[in-house]
Amino acid sequence: MTPRDFLRLLRRHWLLLLLIPATTAASIYVFTRFQPKKYTSDTVIYTGIASGYKIEGGNNDNGAGGWNATATAFDNLLSLINARDTRQEVCLRLLAWRLLQDAPGTRLRPTPPAGPDAGLLGRLTARQTAKKAQNSAYAQLPAALKARLTGPTLEETTRRVLAAYEASPTNPLYRLINSKDPLYSEEALWRITAGRVKDSDLIRLEYNASDPVVVQKTLEILTQVFIRKHQALFTGQNESVIGYFNGAAEKARQRLQAAEQRLLEFHQKHNIVDYDKQIVASTEERQLALDKYNALEMQYAGASSTLKSVEGTLSKRGVSNLKSQEIIRLRNQLAALNSQISEVELLNQAQPSASSNERLASLRRQATELSDRIGETVNSYYANAHSAQGVAVKDLLSDYTKNNLLVADLRSQLGLMRQQREVAASQYNKLVPLGAEIRKIRREVEVAEKEYLSQMEGLKQSKLSEQNGVLASQLRVVDPPYLPLDANGSKTLLLMLGGFLGSFLLLGAALVTTGMLDQTLQQPAVATRLTKLPVVGVLPRTQGLSPQQLVDAKRAEAHLGRQLLLKLQQRHPDKPYVIGVLSSQSGEGKTAVCNSLAASLREMRIKTLALFPNDHCIPLLPDEDTRFYSPLQGVAPGATLTDFVGKAVHPNMVVIVEFPALLESAYPASLLQELDLLLVAARADRAWHPADRTLFDNIKRIAHAPIELVLNGVLPEYVTDFIGKQARPSHTQPVLPAHPPQNLLTPHPAAAPPVPSEA
Repeated sequence: MTPRDFLRLLRRHWLLLLLIPATTAASIYVFTRFQPKKYTSDTVIYTGIASGYKIEGGNNDNGAGGWNATATAFDNLLSLINARDTRQEVCLRLLAWRLLQDAPGTRLRPTPPAGPDAGLLGRLTARQTAKKAQNSAYAQLPAALKARLTGPTLEETTRRVLAAYEASPTNPLYRLINSKDPLYSEEALWRITAGRVKDSDLIRLEYNASDPVVVQKTLEILTQVFIRKHQALFTGQNESVIGYFNGAAEKARQRLQAAEQRLLEFHQKHNIVDYDKQIVASTEERQLALDKYNALEMQYAGASSTLKSVEGTLSKRGVSNLKSQEIIRLRNQLAALNSQISEVELLNQAQPSASSNERLASLRRQATELSDRIGETVNSYYANAHSAQGVAVKDLLSDYTKNNLLVADLRSQLGLMRQQREVAASQYNKLVPLGAEIRKIRREVEVAEKEYLSQMEGLKQSKLSEQNGVLASQLRVVDPPYLPLDANGSKTLLLMLGGFLGSFLLLGAALVTTGMLDQTLQQPAVATRLTKLPVVGVLPRTQGLSPQQLVDAKRAEAHLGRQLLLKLQQRHPDKPYVIGVLSSQSGEGKTAVCNSLAASLREMRIKTLALFPNDHCIPLLPDEDTRFYSPLQGVAPGATLTDFVGKAVHPNMVVIVEFPALLESAYPASLLQELDLLLVAARADRAWHPADRTLFDNIKRIAHAPIELVLNGVLPEYVTDFIGKQARPSHTQPVLPAHPPQNLLTPHPAAAPPVPSEA
């Protein structure tokens, strides 16, 4: 849809677009003129959620999720305000206050402000408001029930009202709270709006009602109830958590003590001070003893080999005294002394003391003396000065003595190191199997300790959270509710304007949607696209047209005649020009098309004959230019135009044949082949159906003449689009005088050849 079509659509339905919005605005005024006045009050509460003091995390905790946590906290506050339980309690406390102030001799309610006299409309509104108050659910409460619920104090009255409400869901009080009363029902409190003041820690509560005193009191009660419920929610939500962590921490402490006691008993049983250090020391001691024992074995093997070599050399010299008992005895004594010296040295290394040093020095002196005695004894038995290898006997004896002493010393050390190795191995073998058990007990202690620390950390966090809750729940009223003196401005004018614009836009959208979905043949271009037939002319509606539109209608008929005149230029000179006017259904305007064409051709002085079916529903008077025929004559094959006319037709004549409705009755099919032009008449306000398309596709295969479309009942604006807009005269372009009629195709009737008379 183009902007031009949109404007045409609005101009076509201008009365509807004006009448319906005006009716809507008038209806809004009628139904809202007696609405009671509304009074609005508000209060502001400081929450401290974002910038309030906190114990954990500091005052500027900007960790991950801080903004989300703040938004969630405000959502929780607003949800608590709008909770059903909160609204019910506020309604009950407000009702208790109203019962007490209505009691005789009690004046808790301030006088409502008196508004200015608004004339007759104001008095009517006040009267309607008073009538609604008398018919309200509160006014319908029994007087006996009000007297029974009213106590000496506000607290007592509130207690009675709460008890009566919870007693039964069928009592009048329960029905009042769950009714649609404008002041004392739960539904009335839905008019309370709560929201955060920009990005601050403040929330604003706003309420409007018809009674200014009730508005103020409702906000006061709501503030008290909300703050109390908020504190109870924050202070009580951690009690179960703290109790859980207390019990869990005590159980974890007991398990930790039991595990530590098992570890202590295990250490005492196996004489363990520090298992890790002891196993490391035992391993090192065992390895050191083994290494030292291996080194002594190597030294002992070398010394024994040297001693055997020296003994062999001396035995070859025939020294038999070496094997005397004296030398053997002295050697054994020296070996025993060397063994004692090794033991004392080992003990002195482990635990040095003065007595050990003195004994070690004494044993060394004795060993030195025995070594000297052995040397003297050996020297006395040898007389030879040199050995057979040229070595002095004295040197051989000295080597023998040294090696003998070394072998004896190493033998004693080997014995001691063997004992030390066995002791270290036994200690190591005793500690190794204890490792798995002690690690198991240590794991139990470690797990119990971690569990205990975790429970203590949870207990600490829960207590901090409890303190944070206590701090966060301390809401403060920054701006208390006030008593409104002036009623809210009336929104009747705004509602009327909104209703007018809304209905106008909705109606306009509906019209545009209907126009976009329109599949009718009003527009010639759309008709050509849908029917696949060219549009040769249009005939507008004739009812309710303006003078200019009547002029355009005449121009449209003249335009159709001129189009037909162009078609006549292709006529055969030896036969009449036959035009068939067809339609798929009745009521498409075929007769109007035939009459318009006949009138236009006659004005052009073209001899025209119009043929109509004899079952025509429109009464027509036959004359020399109008004839009737029977459609059944054309059903038989071979029927010609002469059979329908009843006489020969002059070649210069134009014959217009109206066919019956093709989809409703029989039509002269044999006449289709004699037609020179087929005009399809179609109503512009209907759609082109598949049956129409199939019908005229079949006719195209039978008839050899072109088929063109004539739209009937076209809107005036589309007529102008098709025939063109006529230029309006002005002072610069005055209108031209009318041209005299001209003979176009045929000469003047006086000069025209005579038409044969009827046979």
